[in-house]
Amino acid sequence: RDSLAARVSSDGALRTLLWSLLVVVVLGAVAAAVAFGMITRPLRRLTAAVQELQTDGLADLPQAQAKLQKAAHGGADIAVLSQAFAQLAQRTWEQWQKLRTQDQQRRELFANISHDLRTPLTSLHGYLETLQIKADVLSADERRRYLGIALDQSRKVGDLAQKLFELARLEYGVVKPEPERFFLPDLLQDVFQKFELAAEAKAQRLHAVIDPDLPPVTADLGMLERVLVNLIDNAIRATPPGGDIHVELRAAEQGRISVTVQDTGPGIPPVLRDSLFERPTLSRMHSRSDGRSGGLGLMIVHRILQLHDSSIELLSEAGEAGARFRFYLR
Repeated sequence: RDSLAARVSSDGALRTLLWSLLVVVVLGAVAAAVAFGMITRPLRRLTAAVQELQTDGLADLPQAQAKLQKAAHGGADIAVLSQAFAQLAQRTWEQWQKLRTQDQQRRELFANISHDLRTPLTSLHGYLETLQIKADVLSADERRRYLGIALDQSRKVGDLAQKLFELARLEYGVVKPEPERFFLPDLLQDVFQKFELAAEAKAQRLHAVIDPDLPPVTADLGMLERVLVNLIDNAIRATPPGGDIHVELRAAEQGRISVTVQDTGPGIPPVLRDSLFERPTLSRMHSRSDGRSGGLGLMIVHRILQLHDSSIELLSEAGEAGARFRFYLR
């Protein structure tokens, strides 16, 4: 009996040991599975986000970025990798949006140019056709008037073509500045002389406010003349008869010279302010009550100043009468 009792006790201890070992193994396996799942969860999230981005493309980028941000809460290596993927996706999205915007602007530019060309060409064709059909019945005064209108429309087409050609050369880097030192007051005086007759025809007054002892600037003389010509021409077009155009040359900080051109016209409509120096849009095409010729002149000014490490800004507020532009040179 004692021998049997000892054997049973020994078997019970062995059984208890075996069950304990089995429980330990099972718990270890469960703990290992849980730990493995927790460790690999950020990697699975990252893999799912990248696969979704690969499948859906940029159409569902915000949701993919949210998943990438969740994966960034894992280990250090996974977080760095997730952030790198998120930054890459964001940069790709921004470049894609920029390309879409440029394509839309290009389409609107073509529409705007087509509209600007169609109007004078239609008028030119109509008056020339009238002169051809009614050459025997028109008086000399009527023929001169029709020819004058046709020539005026022809000049508009030529001016637009010249601006487009000039803008294309600036945008594609064909034209490079040839800097030289000169005095801005002398250049402004020459430009004013070109617009004296145009201003007198509309009873407008050109005013120049120039600080004494302004230092010379280093820039391309021809390009800077084009900048002043475009700004003053726009100001004359936008200013009603009897108005004033002011041009100020002031000494600024860091040895620069500020150039301000202001008119007394109706001002810049709010719809045009955000994209005033960018490509013309269809909204600008239908809102050109300011006489600024579709915005090509301001675009040329913007590109020329960029080549001189400068920029132009609109100082007048929305709803304010008159437009006031300013740029800096050194």
